[in-house]
Amino acid sequence: AEANTAQAIAEDARRNRRARRRRAVASVAAVGLVVAAGWWVTTLLEASPIERLAVLPPTNLMNDPEQEYLVQGLHNALISELQQAGIAVIARTSVMQYQNTDKPVQEIARELSVDALVEPTVLWAGDSVDVEVRLVDGETQEYLADPIVRRGELRNVMTLYRDLTRAIAGEIQSVLTPQAEARLASARPVDPEAYKAYLQGQFHVRRLSPSDLETGLRYFEAALERDPDYAMAYAGIARVWVARQQFGLSPPSEATPKAKAAALRALELDSTLAEAHAVNGTVRAWGEWDWESAETAFRQAIALNPNLPGVRVSYSHFLMFNRRPEEAMAQIERALKLDPLNAMHQSFYGMDLIFAGRVDDAIAQFRKTLATVPNHPLARSGLWTALYEKRMYPEALEEVKALYRDRGDSEVEEALSAGFAEGGYRAAMRLAAETLAARSRTRHVAPMRIARLYAHAGETDLVLDWLERAFELREPNLPYIGVVPLFDGLRTDPRFDDLLRRMNLPG
Repeated sequence: AEANTAQAIAEDARRNRRARRRRAVASVAAVGLVVAAGWWVTTLLEASPIERLAVLPPTNLMNDPEQEYLVQGLHNALISELQQAGIAVIARTSVMQYQNTDKPVQEIARELSVDALVEPTVLWAGDSVDVEVRLVDGETQEYLADPIVRRGELRNVMTLYRDLTRAIAGEIQSVLTPQAEARLASARPVDPEAYKAYLQGQFHVRRLSPSDLETGLRYFEAALERDPDYAMAYAGIARVWVARQQFGLSPPSEATPKAKAAALRALELDSTLAEAHAVNGTVRAWGEWDWESAETAFRQAIALNPNLPGVRVSYSHFLMFNRRPEEAMAQIERALKLDPLNAMHQSFYGMDLIFAGRVDDAIAQFRKTLATVPNHPLARSGLWTALYEKRMYPEALEEVKALYRDRGDSEVEEALSAGFAEGGYRAAMRLAAETLAARSRTRHVAPMRIARLYAHAGETDLVLDWLERAFELREPNLPYIGVVPLFDGLRTDPRFDDLLRRMNLPG
């Protein structure tokens, strides 16, 4: 309700600005001051400033699918530069659905709650790049200025991005801080081949499949072979190892040290890199349970780029771990304003709602996410948790069965069905847990998955045994036991309290 109220207030403000713009236009026409073009533009912009932007996916003039990674790289870089200049711009994830769309500008602007759209066009030719951007008013659907055109060599692509950012800021009359001005005035040349390899790495890592993570890692390493001091490539390597650990593809004993080393090297090379501070915070929190260092890293990332949504999402869960729910909700709500259509962030928000005790709101949130991304694993997992808390056991069973079906794990899905037929919900969870426990004797299975199933089955001693194994492996998801209601029944057990103490979490 609070989020909806804030959104309504923001929308009212935007409607008021648009009304002032229309009145300004009418006033100019009425008194015949069209000859005073400079005054007209100034009055119009003062009457309705452009406060929020969305950069649409670029038009690719090359018509070569093999070059798509370059276009996506430019899109991501332009958004990042605008964010770091202090301009509120919607994150890339939320605008990608408008690629090749025929939706009217006004409709897109309304869906994203922005005042204007940026339409880029890009042409790569060898090591040269041409970029043109047009600014479109989200209400009138009219262009706000002449096209902004920049051309340059790939070696100086960062200068090109920052020139574009400065020009866009000027057109919307955004007041830049001295720090932002200084940053835009400086740009490090890049090795063209290293930069291409880095963009290829980004392109693959965004897909998050095991094979794409492996391919992305190889590209980041190739970028470092060309340029050993390439900070962004080290930050990319850190992200790969964080993802591999989170998805259970690499044990924490391998992933955490590699992610930490890459993040610290990136910061050593460029201490102003918000992405490196963000991934360092993730490693410190989920990999090392070093809450003080994690918070420092998250705050540094936000200070460097207040418009980076991902770090705010991670920071919100960090704050929940540490029993600071009001701060946590403020962070996740800000992230959703910056990236409103990101299914992962929407799912994290659903989990925050569960941690805050708003289970009905969480159910609605997860169902909304699954309506747009039907097989989203985090949304499916969260809905299972929320339905269980409402004692909607048959519905919860269907969600956990779908979760394992989506993973291609027919053995656990069959165990859930057989257990339910024999003895209901708890029996279903017990048989599924036993199935995974038996599997863990021959290959790695994250102990938290087994502990969670035993918790649903009400097997306290087995839950604590598997949580202890998760602690020994430093499993990254273990800190959630302090805030997930599923484990509330263990809070009077000294063993559970001791586990929280050893992770330095509130008891």
